[in-house]
Amino acid sequence: MISITRTDYAFVTLDASIHEWDTIKAIVRYCANNYRDTELLYCIPGPEEHRQDKITSLSEIMEEVWGLPPIKLVYKNDLFLIANCITSTEGKPLSYVNNELHENLAKQITDLSVYDIFDDSNVRDEQWMLWEFERSIHNTKAWIIKLHAKQIDKAGQPYAQHPLRVHTQLQKMFPEASEDIHHAALLHDVLEDCDITAQDLRERGYSEHTIQIVEAVTKRPNDGLTYKQRIKQLATTGPIGAIQVKLCDLLDNTDPKRLRALPPEKAASLSKRYSSAIEILQSRLTHLD
Repeated sequence: MISITRTDYAFVTLDASIHEWDTIKAIVRYCANNYRDTELLYCIPGPEEHRQDKITSLSEIMEEVWGLPPIKLVYKNDLFLIANCITSTEGKPLSYVNNELHENLAKQITDLSVYDIFDDSNVRDEQWMLWEFERSIHNTKAWIIKLHAKQIDKAGQPYAQHPLRVHTQLQKMFPEASEDIHHAALLHDVLEDCDITAQDLRERGYSEHTIQIVEAVTKRPNDGLTYKQRIKQLATTGPIGAIQVKLCDLLDNTDPKRLRALPPEKAASLSKRYSSAIEILQSRLTHLD
C-alpha cells in the first residue's frame, strides 16, 4: 500500500512495498525510454524539448540515488511526474510490469489525490520552521549529488551515496546536531574531491561554522602528517562538529557490506586503520560529554 506524507512546503515522504516500488521504478524507466508512446507528452509542464529529459533524470535518480522505501524528501514535481507516469501508462502492456499491480497503483495514486496533498491552509508556524530546515538540507543533498555525479567509491559504487549515508549516520548518532553540522556532513568531501573551495561554499551561503568543519576534516596536501597524526590533531583541536562528522564518515567506511566489496587484503588494511581512528575520536567525544 502506497502512503504519501507531506514533510515540507514542497516535499513528501513516499512509502510503498518493495514490490510496488520496483514496479513504480519500472514504469518510470519505461516512460523515460518510450516517452512518445505515452500520454506524458500532454501532461508534463514546460517546454516540450525538456519533458523527456525530466523523466530520464527522475528515472536515474530513482535507480542510482534513492534507496528502498520510505523515500524521504521527494520533491512535489517529482511526485507529480511519478503519478503521471503511473496513470498515463495504465492499460498498456509494459515489459516486466504486472498489469493488475499497475492498475492497483494507478487507483491508489488517484485515491491519494496527490495534488491536494499540498494544501497550506492548516500548516502551523512550527511546521514551517521545520520545513525550512529540511528544505535547506535537501538543497545541499541535491548539490552534492551533482558534484559527485561522475565519481565512484573504492567498491565501484556511485560516490554520492557515501555523503548521504554519512548524513543519515549523523542523524542517528547525534540527533541534536546543529544545521551547520548537518550541512558539513553532506559537504565533507567536496573540498578534497570536487574542485570546490571554501570561498565557493561561502558564496553559496554556507555559514563560517559549516566551512570550518568541512576544512577541519579535509586532508591538506603536503601537511607532512601521517593518517594517525591527522586524526589525533582533529580529535585534539578540531570543532566538536568536525569530530562527529569524521566519526560518521569512518563508520560508513568500515561498514561490513562496503568492506566485503573490496579485495580481502585491502579491506583488512582499511578496517584496521579506520578502527583505530574511530577509537581515538570516540574517546575524545566521551571526554567532551
